[in-house]
Amino acid sequence: MVRRREKFPSKGELIVGTVKEINPNSVFVELDEYGKKGMIHISEIAKKWVRDIRNWVKVDKKIVCKVKDVREDKGQIDLSLKDVDGRTKNKRMQTWKRDERGEEFLKKIAKNEDKDLDEIYEEIGFDLQENFKDMLEPFEIAVRKGKEELEKRGVESDWLEIIKKVGEDNIKKKAEEIRERFILRTWEPDGVDLLKEGLQSIEKEHKVEFKYISAPEYEIIKKARNPKEGQKSIKESLDDLAKKFEGKEFELNSEF
Repeated sequence: MVRRREKFPSKGELIVGTVKEINPNSVFVELDEYGKKGMIHISEIAKKWVRDIRNWVKVDKKIVCKVKDVREDKGQIDLSLKDVDGRTKNKRMQTWKRDERGEEFLKKIAKNEDKDLDEIYEEIGFDLQENFKDMLEPFEIAVRKGKEELEKRGVESDWLEIIKKVGEDNIKKKAEEIRERFILRTWEPDGVDLLKEGLQSIEKEHKVEFKYISAPEYEIIKKARNPKEGQKSIKESLDDLAKKFEGKEFELNSEF
């Protein structure tokens, strides 16, 4: 269960809760992130007259509420359902789901470090909540942009490699297209067939794609999750393409 550093939510905060009890004039909600109960008065259920609260909420259903008031000395948290529109609700639930997934990654860190989840929250989890828009974001950034970007966002150096590894092990990075244009021509009598055979052969061997631009210009395309690996594959593909024409009169130049 996702948790927060603070013991109570703040006034105006949007919280995700689970309906636990429904009375004629009120609803009691378990605040999932805080482990406390809040109350929605019937007047805060909807912007129109409510005849039966059960027509609006169901026990065990997750809902998004706005915190109207907090009285820590009395342990009282007043909530509103009517102040949350559909768009706001969907956005907050999306963040909640991303937080849940991020917490799953924290659990993996806890297991790898042989620590309790509570310890990991204290050491890094709460800090991630405060420095990123949700708990999944730092893992995505580590995979997409690397440890340096995490460091810029205030993540301590001891955690950079740990977060990056868990992210890479659990997030499938979308492959990107790496493209590079090059010149390829030959003065051999059967040049057209030579070029065609050479390009088709490299496409199969290196799993790249060649695109004809206009004579003598071509483009090589490689899909890769890691840009550096994609560039390396392109270089190897062009090197091997050049070997296909050894002993022939040709030009292959990717620097133009």
